[in-house]
Amino acid sequence: MSVVAILGYLLLAGFVFGSLYKAFRYLMMPMHVRWELYPVAHEKGKVAYGGSYFEELDWWTKPRETSVVGEIRTILEEVFTLKAVRENNPSLWLPSLLFHYGLYLMFLLGVGLVVGAAAGLFGFPGLGWLAGGKVLSVWGAVGLSLGTVGCALLLVRRLGDAALRNASTPADFLHLWWLLAVFLASWGSWLWADRQYTVAAGFVKGLVSFSPAGGVPLLFTVQLVLLGLFLAYLPWSHMTHMFAKYFTWHSVRWDDAPNLAGEAYREKALKLLMLPVSWSAPHIKGDGRKTWLDVVQERGES
Repeated sequence: MSVVAILGYLLLAGFVFGSLYKAFRYLMMPMHVRWELYPVAHEKGKVAYGGSYFEELDWWTKPRETSVVGEIRTILEEVFTLKAVRENNPSLWLPSLLFHYGLYLMFLLGVGLVVGAAAGLFGFPGLGWLAGGKVLSVWGAVGLSLGTVGCALLLVRRLGDAALRNASTPADFLHLWWLLAVFLASWGSWLWADRQYTVAAGFVKGLVSFSPAGGVPLLFTVQLVLLGLFLAYLPWSHMTHMFAKYFTWHSVRWDDAPNLAGEAYREKALKLLMLPVSWSAPHIKGDGRKTWLDVVQERGES
């Protein structure tokens, strides 16, 4: 087994286990403070005007009506149009849209290579086009074009706008420069080593079948190493918003579950009220010994 193949396994394992660990950490975090922001996507029949089931007379006596379709529609709108970026930071919207569409296409190309490799191993010839060829060549060129242009424009925006530059962290620039390097290395491989992704398809097939072959071109290796290192690093960066949004939306932004006596939600909230408070702000005055329940009672909010 070649060094490149071993590195590929290790970096891919780092990405998978790192992502699972991060998702588990999010899942195990305590209940978040209620945001009370409306509309809530799963509210049935009241989203258009930002309503809530809480406005109903004697709401606690009535069954809740929720809409999974509403949640799916909101998520898809954000994924495909970046609605939040367009509304809150319009100067970054077009570069971000190009950048994300480039990432989407390259991610789907990677998935396609895995599916094509599995199809070849299990004898499904109808998916042979996923093992390399003109379709993947055009697909890759479009994805790389969008990703490269979007990434470069985002860097120009962050470097050229003083306010945005001062608000950006070193990690923001690191991610963009790193991804730009990945895109440029991928262009090098596409232009001079693997334009139709036959080398990539063979490499992926070798990984899937646990019989990787050596002897891949240098430019392909450079692309693979840069991409693999980024994937292994990604779970430990703030770019985990790709799956963290599920938790921040469902468990924070859209959390409007009723807090009723005798139900599990109430029990979870009461346990959290017994935790000590070290927040020393004047309106809290935590000393590390008194609990949140003490704070609430001191403020007369019980």
